[in-house]
Amino acid sequence: MGADNGIGLAAALAVADDKSVIHGPLELLFTVDEETGLTGAGKLDGGMLEGKRMLNLDSEELGAVFIGCCGGGDSTTTLPLEWTDAPRGAEGASVKVRGLRGGHSGLDIHEQRGNAVKILARVLFETGRDLSLAVETLSGGNKRNAIAREAQADVLIESGRMDDFASRVSELQSVIAAELGGKEPEMSLVVEATSEPSSRVLTDDSGSKLIGLLLSLPHGVQAMSYDIPGLVETSTNMATVSISGDEAMIVSTTRSSIGSALQSVRDQIRSVGELAGATVAENKPYPGWKPDLDSEVLAAFKRVHVEVTGNEPEVKAIHAGLECGIIGEKCNGMDMISFGPDIENPHSPDERINIPSVNRFWRLLTAVLEELAVPSTA
Repeated sequence: MGADNGIGLAAALAVADDKSVIHGPLELLFTVDEETGLTGAGKLDGGMLEGKRMLNLDSEELGAVFIGCCGGGDSTTTLPLEWTDAPRGAEGASVKVRGLRGGHSGLDIHEQRGNAVKILARVLFETGRDLSLAVETLSGGNKRNAIAREAQADVLIESGRMDDFASRVSELQSVIAAELGGKEPEMSLVVEATSEPSSRVLTDDSGSKLIGLLLSLPHGVQAMSYDIPGLVETSTNMATVSISGDEAMIVSTTRSSIGSALQSVRDQIRSVGELAGATVAENKPYPGWKPDLDSEVLAAFKRVHVEVTGNEPEVKAIHAGLECGIIGEKCNGMDMISFGPDIENPHSPDERINIPSVNRFWRLLTAVLEELAVPSTA
C-alpha cells in the first residue's frame, strides 16, 4: 500500500537522484516479496554486494533505531476431512466474525488483539454444546503475517433452534468483548439465515476435530525477553484457515529471537496437529539479527540523531522479521541499522504513513549518509 515499505524504496531512489545529497559510493538493494516470506532476500547472492555498511529503510517508528530482529518460520497443518449428507429439515446459518483490528503478527502481537479464527472456533465449540450443529464451510484470515480480522462459517442447525443459536452467539459476543478489555470495540458476531443450505456437511467427527484443532493450536505471545524489557521474545500467530476439497489447511507463523524457542513452539504446533490426525509441514526458518551495540553505523546514527533532533534515539530490537537477518547471514561482517518514518497499522487495510514524519526521516537519512561519507580516522 506504499507505507510499508514503498516509502523506503522511494527514499533510496531519491538519494540516488538528488545531486544535493552528500554520500559516498552507493549500492541500492531492492528485494521482492518481503511481506510474503522474505523471498527476495532469501534468494540473494551475497557476493554481488561490495559494501559492508547497510541502512535498512524498513522500520516504522521515527525516533528509534533498530539493531536486531527475530527469526521466524511457517507451519502448515493439513487436516483430512470426511463429508456426509446434510440432515433433512435442518436450518442453514452463516456465522461471521467482523470488525477486529487485525494488524502485524509480530509488531502488534503483544497487544493481545482478537484473532477472528480463534473467536469463531470458540463460538462454534460453545454453541455446539447445546445445539446439534454441522459445519458446511469454514474460513478465516487472509495473510500469513497478519492477525486474522475476519472469519466465517456456514452451519446447519436443528430445525426450530435458530433463535436459540442467535441468542447464544449474542451472549458470547458480550463475554468475549469483555475478555478483550476494550481492545476490539468494533467486534461483531453476526448470524444470518442462509436460504440454500449445502447438500453435504462435515461428519460429526471431522467437524469436532477441526473445531478442536483451531481451539488448541497456540496463538499469541509465548514468552517475553529476559534481556530487553518489554520485548516479545517468542510468539505465534494462527493466521489463516481454509477448506478445499477433503482437507482443511491452517497456517501458523511463529517468531522468536532465540532459535531453540522458535523450534519449540513449532514442535508444539506439530504435536497438536498430529494428535488431531493432521499432517504438519514446516518451511525453512529465516534467521534473526543479533544486536551489535559496538556498531560503527549505529554510533554514526546516534551522533547525527542528536544533531538533527536534539534527542538521543531509542535503540531497539523488533519482534518482526527484517531482511537484515538474512542479509547478515549471506554477507558476513555487514554492519547494519534499520530506521524509518512513522507508519501505523502495517499489514492491515488501515495502514498509513505519518506524512510530517517523512520530512524528518529524510533529514536523518541524508545526514547519516553525509556522516558515513567521511573516512574514519580510527
